[in-house]
Amino acid sequence: MTKLDEYITTDFEPRIVGFVCNWSAYSGVEMAGINKMEYPAGINLIRLMCLGRLNIGLILKAFELGADGVMLLGCPPDDCHYECGGAKAQEVLAQAKGVLNLLGIDQNRLALIEVPLGREDLLLRQVSTFVKRIGKPKPNSRRRKAKVASPV
Repeated sequence: MTKLDEYITTDFEPRIVGFVCNWSAYSGVEMAGINKMEYPAGINLIRLMCLGRLNIGLILKAFELGADGVMLLGCPPDDCHYECGGAKAQEVLAQAKGVLNLLGIDQNRLALIEVPLGREDLLLRQVSTFVKRIGKPKPNSRRRKAKVASPV
């Protein structure tokens, strides 16, 4: 093992993709920023109008490109702005976990975090817990092999 390999493996910081609902979860992230609350580094948030718009292909693409974990940050099912986004997100989560299992990727690398509006403290606590859990296993084996996506 070279010094560089040793450095990279000992200072592993997970790369997390977060698909974020525009209504409660994104507002929580914004309020956390306004209140100068911090969340772990290495998180790339992608804002969606609703988690109900998310499809399994986007989740799998994040893993293919080397994400160590994927979070779905949304509203509780009974607080969805569009009424059915929470239920749709649950369906996509179940489908994605099934495919991850078939691909040999730990299902715990994917999580749905539902947080009510105004609870940015809870949002950040759950995000931090997820990142710590992801930081324990090895990085996604595709990370070093992942190619940079070309612009469309």
